[in-house]
Parts: sequence; C-alpha cells; structure tokens
Amino acid sequence: MAKLRDKIAVSIIRLVNVNPEKKDRVIKKLKFFTRLGRLVPGRPKRGFERVEYDANGVPLEIFKRKNTDPEKLVFIIHGGVFIMGMVNTYRAMHRMVSDAADGAAVAIIDYRTAPESKYPAAHDDVMAGWEFLKGLGYKPRDIILMGDSSGGNLVLSLLLRLRDNGAEMPAAAVLMSPWTDLTAAGESYRTNYRRDIIFGAGSRNGGLPDDSVIRKMLDCGVFSYARDADRRDPYLSPVFGGYHGMPPVLMTVGGYEMLLCDTLAVAEKINAAGGSAEVIVGKGMFHAYPLYYQLSPAAKEAFGKILAFISRHANPDKTAI
Repeated sequence: MAKLRDKIAVSIIRLVNVNPEKKDRVIKKLKFFTRLGRLVPGRPKRGFERVEYDANGVPLEIFKRKNTDPEKLVFIIHGGVFIMGMVNTYRAMHRMVSDAADGAAVAIIDYRTAPESKYPAAHDDVMAGWEFLKGLGYKPRDIILMGDSSGGNLVLSLLLRLRDNGAEMPAAAVLMSPWTDLTAAGESYRTNYRRDIIFGAGSRNGGLPDDSVIRKMLDCGVFSYARDADRRDPYLSPVFGGYHGMPPVLMTVGGYEMLLCDTLAVAEKINAAGGSAEVIVGKGMFHAYPLYYQLSPAAKEAFGKILAFISRHANPDKTAI
C-alpha cells in the first residue's frame, strides 16, 4: 500500500513539472503559485501566532506559540528556483518544526525573486534576514537553518558567507534537494533528465539528453536569476565552495532527480573537510520530496528524520542525557 501511495504521489507531483524546455511557461506557473500564497496566506495553527516584520526591507514572518518568547529559532528559507515567492507549503509546517525544536520560533523569509531581481538580490535578502533575527535577540548557536532547492542554495551560501566573514555559525542546517550547481555540470543533470518529474522530461523513456538540451536549460527562465553572473561563484553555486568549519548538516535528495549530484558533491566536501553531513537518498523519489509528507509514505518518513535531526540539534544537552 505504501508503494502504491508513493506512485500516486509521483503522478500528482508530475503536474508541477517545470521542465526548462517550456521556457516562459515555467515562470508563469511559479508566479501563479506565489500569487495564491499571498492572496490567501495560511493561518497559524491553534495556539500559535504569526508576526510580520520588515527585516531591513525584506518581508519576514515569525510563528511562535502565543504568550511565549522562545530563545531558539528555526529559520526556513523557501525554494522555488529563485522565481517563486512565499507559499503556504512552508507556513503549514511551522507547528511540526516548532514541536521538534522544543517550542522554538519559526521564521520564514520572502526574499526577492527572478526574473525581476537577479543575483545577488535573494542572497543579500537572506543575509539581511539573518542580521535582523540576530537584532531581535536570537543567537546564532540557537538557530537552525532549513531550506529546499533554491532555499538550500541560499542556506549554503549564507553558511559560506558567515564562515568567510569569521561570524558565528548556526547550530545546524537541513537541506532538501539543494540547488548547488547553476552550471548544470553534474552527471545527474544528464542521467536523470528523462525520469525527473519536476525539472526533467518526466518519463523513463529515451536516452541521455544531448548537449543542446543542457544549453537550452542554462539559457531558460529557470536559470534567469543567475543571468550574466559567474555561475562558478561559490556564493551563487555553492558546489564550488570550500566546506571547512561547517555546522552539522542533514541533506535529503530524490534518487530520480537531476539535482542528485548537487547534494552528493556538497556532502562529500563537508565530510572531507572534517564536518558532518548526513545524506538521505529517496529511492525513486523526486525533487524536494519530503515537502510532500502528506501525500507519500516515503516523504513522510524522510520528513520525520528531518524533525528528529532538528530535535537533536535544538536540544543537544537533552539528547545527550
């Protein structure tokens, strides 16, 4: 039954397909999701409140239990290939994330998106959000970062910038299918192109794509955020960064997605540099699959492991007992 439900989930998620060959239709679809999220913002769960802030010019929301002032915080940086803005998928998880982190507050930032804003707009917004949260009194050692896809890119970029500036690092980070290579050089961009149901052709039929498909991908709207920037810049494509001095990281990735190498390469670098990067590869799963925990048993299991990781690092003293 679980495998059947996973297959049904794959069929549903296939409808979200944003294959780069569709060009401008991709942008229109993602902007539509953004408008829905802003038209009807998700309500806080019972017992929680949402407070909206202007974080140095960037919209930011904090969810927390009513009449509490928690010291710990989970900072969620949403995905959406740098094109989609805040949607309710991320708001909906605030209670589970807070419960896992022993009542921590949950912050979500609505950074600037492409094609209207190009690199480094979103990256600068996330840094501004980080500084704003510190200004509210949250200490880096009490913050856990969480991001998927382009949000995972932004988490890694933030970590690299903090490390490079000699700043205090957060307690840990969770990355779901982080988009780390905007040059699309990884082997899985080709080997998984046919079976990636979100970014690829969404079919197991056919052989490897030729170079013209990859070139078309690099020039399409999905990559519009990078525009004319150097795509090997480690802050834009974190796969090219060095990873000494990183906090513990948990990474999840679908076995059938084009961004598989984006996760594996960064995890290998973190571990090689003496850090700790745990990787969960979902067999036959798609991009950022843990976000669909309500549809798929495999996604629910992976999301449960994410919550357990958050719990361990939000409460290290309690875990050690």
